[in-house]
Amino acid sequence: MFKNITVLYVEDEESIREAILNILPQLFKEVISGSDGAEGLELFEKNQDKIDLVITDINMPKLNGLDMLDKIKDISPFLPMLITTAHNDADFLHRAIDVGVTGYINKPIDIRKLLDVVKKNILPTIEKKQLEIQLELQRERELESAKFSAIGQLSAGITHEINTPLTYIKATFEMMSYDIEDLPDSTIKTSMIKDSKLITDGLQRMENIISSMKEMASMGKEEKEDTNIMSTLLVALTMTHNKIKHISKVFVNGEQFTTLSECTNDDFVTSIQKQRIEQVWIVIINNAMDELVKNDNFEARRLDIFVEKTNEGQVLVKFKDNAGGISDEIMDKIFDAFKSTKESSGMGVGLNIAQKIIHEHGSSIKAYNEDDGAVFEILL
Repeated sequence: MFKNITVLYVEDEESIREAILNILPQLFKEVISGSDGAEGLELFEKNQDKIDLVITDINMPKLNGLDMLDKIKDISPFLPMLITTAHNDADFLHRAIDVGVTGYINKPIDIRKLLDVVKKNILPTIEKKQLEIQLELQRERELESAKFSAIGQLSAGITHEINTPLTYIKATFEMMSYDIEDLPDSTIKTSMIKDSKLITDGLQRMENIISSMKEMASMGKEEKEDTNIMSTLLVALTMTHNKIKHISKVFVNGEQFTTLSECTNDDFVTSIQKQRIEQVWIVIINNAMDELVKNDNFEARRLDIFVEKTNEGQVLVKFKDNAGGISDEIMDKIFDAFKSTKESSGMGVGLNIAQKIIHEHGSSIKAYNEDDGAVFEILL
């Protein structure tokens, strides 16, 4: 009946609590129950983001119902609250009003009366709150969309202006690097090679930024086509090979990747926008490399990529590194734009763009920790 409402129900008498809990879960979305005021307060603090209504007894051990509601009001001032009671004296009613109780039900509880009170007095408040949340989420989505639209337009112009000179600089510097390698061994040569590595890393970061900006400016008009996911992974690994070879070994379904690796399995075909999915793989690979490089032991570094076909005919791709995992601080916002915690990996939009590409395919992407590293799991 009220399947969009989550209830916290607190009652110390076990027989009453069990009787009511046989009914409430059939009527509400979720019912969280406690056996005294202290437990009720603790449950609310843990679940406050999803609780829409509190129903509580008054006389309970450890913390009575009104004191519990008073503390809950400090946390969530506008939360609807119902009390179940056998009291009728004026002092009790005045205290309930002071606490901000929305309504009360006399014991023994009449379920029809309870539902009537919820429908008339509580439901409008809850629906208003939920509508406000939906409107706020809609405003946030519109703001994010407008922000990315503006950034996309700006990115298109900046990318065009930067890409040409960057290509020239990179090509010239590669030729210069060959000349440096041909120099006689000396301290100057060693110093130049060391500085060249820093310059190469800087150019690679600039390329990563431009790649992200290109994706932000893209309208995603590439047509979908049946593509072997394994082949897109090999393309992505080949494109990032110059970075990978200095950082970590990479294994695809247990076999170490080399530039000579070939796609010999046709079981992983699905309809995708090939170049955009390759961009997702590049983002995830680069993120793994940025974390793996922090481990001083090269031989201990490892990135595993697993590809398999599910029973439902979808393709599951998992990237698993051993770089220590994602911190709790960033886990919930790992796919948010401009939330990068890395010191030198660009603008912090790569994983946000990757998520958008996957969602535009009607597919899913998630991140979690497993063993001693992070896992990115994509279901296409």
